[in-house]
Amino acid sequence: MHVKITPNDQITSPDQSAAQVEAAGYVDEVDSSAIVVTPVLAQSVEAVRDKLIASGISEKDVADACAWARRPKE
Repeated sequence: MHVKITPNDQITSPDQSAAQVEAAGYVDEVDSSAIVVTPVLAQSVEAVRDKLIASGISEKDVADACAWARRPKE
């Protein structure tokens, strides 16, 4: 299969290939020599929270990160 990379670094693929990805909306995984298209399924909020907790990230960590990202730029 051939794909086209646009000047904005977007990938366009034939309709037949896109139809096989089951309308996931997003894909994941880039190898150094090939682009591997894997559907990324949307997760529920609870699944995301569980992942954050398993990673040791607390609500305070998230609040601190948001405050840092929203700080006035110098």
